[in-house]
Amino acid sequence: MLVYLSVEDIVLIDKLELYFKNGFTVFTGETGAGKSIIIDAVSLILGKRSEKRFIKKGSKKATVSALFQINKEHSAAKFARLHGFDIDDEIILRRQVLINGRSNCYLNDQIITLNFMKEIGNLLIEVHGQNDQAGLLDNSNHMSILDEWSNIGNAVKTVSNIFNEYKESKILLHKTKDKFIEYKQNKDSLNLDLKEIKNLNLKINESEELLKNRKILMSSEKIKSALHNLNFYINGDENNKSLYEKLGLAKKELESIVALNEKFISLKKFVDQTIIEIKELEIELDNCINSIDLSNLDVEYIESRLFNLRKVASKHNVEINELDKVQYKLIEQLKHLDEYEINIKKLGEVKDKNMLLYKNKSMILSSDRIKSSKRLINAINLELPILKLENAKFNVKIEKLEENKWANTGIDSVKFEVETNKGTGFHSIGKIASGGELSRLMLAIKVSLLSDKDSVENKKTIIFDEVDAGVGGAVADAIGKRLQILGNNNQVLVVTHHPQVAVRSSNHLKVFKNILKNFSKINISNLEYDDKLEEIARMLSGEKITDAARKAAESLLEEVKR
Repeated sequence: MLVYLSVEDIVLIDKLELYFKNGFTVFTGETGAGKSIIIDAVSLILGKRSEKRFIKKGSKKATVSALFQINKEHSAAKFARLHGFDIDDEIILRRQVLINGRSNCYLNDQIITLNFMKEIGNLLIEVHGQNDQAGLLDNSNHMSILDEWSNIGNAVKTVSNIFNEYKESKILLHKTKDKFIEYKQNKDSLNLDLKEIKNLNLKINESEELLKNRKILMSSEKIKSALHNLNFYINGDENNKSLYEKLGLAKKELESIVALNEKFISLKKFVDQTIIEIKELEIELDNCINSIDLSNLDVEYIESRLFNLRKVASKHNVEINELDKVQYKLIEQLKHLDEYEINIKKLGEVKDKNMLLYKNKSMILSSDRIKSSKRLINAINLELPILKLENAKFNVKIEKLEENKWANTGIDSVKFEVETNKGTGFHSIGKIASGGELSRLMLAIKVSLLSDKDSVENKKTIIFDEVDAGVGGAVADAIGKRLQILGNNNQVLVVTHHPQVAVRSSNHLKVFKNILKNFSKINISNLEYDDKLEEIARMLSGEKITDAARKAAESLLEEVKR
């Protein structure tokens, strides 16, 4: 609900603050008083194109601010929260129009885009006038309007859930098929890669062993030379005695003198120990010489083997010791081909099951919509003659969509149509030329759609700009009654020139113009009973208010009370 409107420096308005109540509110005033300026100000909140002409002469900017009190479950609150705003039960929209033609938009003092303001504004306010193309005039809204009025929300939700499940199963099936085709196309390549790796007959730590043996082969001459020299130094040759023989002779010499001095005993022990170690050294040297058997090592084989291992590893962008993992992965991929075929069959069955269920539920939903549309058509067409639209006919056009256009809303397209004159054919509501005619049609539809169970999610402030234009007293009275009914469950703001409409309002605002020092200024007064009676009398009699007009106004007010 709109509870507060602030307008600054717009056309003839310095600063104007308006407080609104729920129910049916009228704006009245003489022609040219500035009622349309208030509607223009509200339209700026709805994202209407800004123009420099809106800015009051001498000012650099014009500002409109609107405060709405809403339920936290309202669609506008949900929309704002979805886009990161912390919204509970209040929304403040503010727009500044600058002298350069640009504008700044704010939601609760946080800057937003004009498009965002337009989207959230249209969730809060619906304006019906000559140039407004929102709400009921938008074909995309007609299905949800019919469904809400028909009270078939649960059926719509069921169809939506089934369609979403069908869509998800279809996407998963396509992804699985694409993956299967990809694997299948690469099947020969996968088999060749697997065969290539299997033919390598991989061994654990083989590359390390090959590198070690290659190193031995590359150093074989150096090893042989070193061991030969070491053997010569220890064992000597035919011209030189070995260390063992020399130490044996040294031992005999010591034995011949040990008895002469006790100190030689320890020396003899060292010689004995060294003889033992030299003997062990000779044995170990023989073992090392005998172990150097290079007959089973082939440098060409080693190089060739390393080359093949490295080539295959490089092909798969891994190290040689990771080729076994590649082999396992290839085996798994080939095994998945069989699994994919099984999964594709199962997913296809799920998709088909969801589609069949979707078709069945959508056909039931479509039937419900057709039945409800007939009731809605009848209700609205009963209203039209009363509102001096006796030649007009309302229709709800429900058509079956092509399968590729089915959606989570079902298999229907829903469009509200009107035939304004007999024999001219039905056309979209938005193509109606007459603004007054359009407003009355909107009123007929709105009253027919009215429900005590209107969802708090979609409550809007409804504005009618001269809905009673071009009609007489009896029709104006019918319009007033319907606006009063509409105001029982909605906040309705109406610009009117008819006393039969104004008299039925629960809130009455009078717009008037003051001229101060050759400058016009717009003001608005909230009328209580006496002032309202005087304004109704003015609307009945014209510029000069007569006693007869006052009695007629009082009579109208009393009639409304009954």
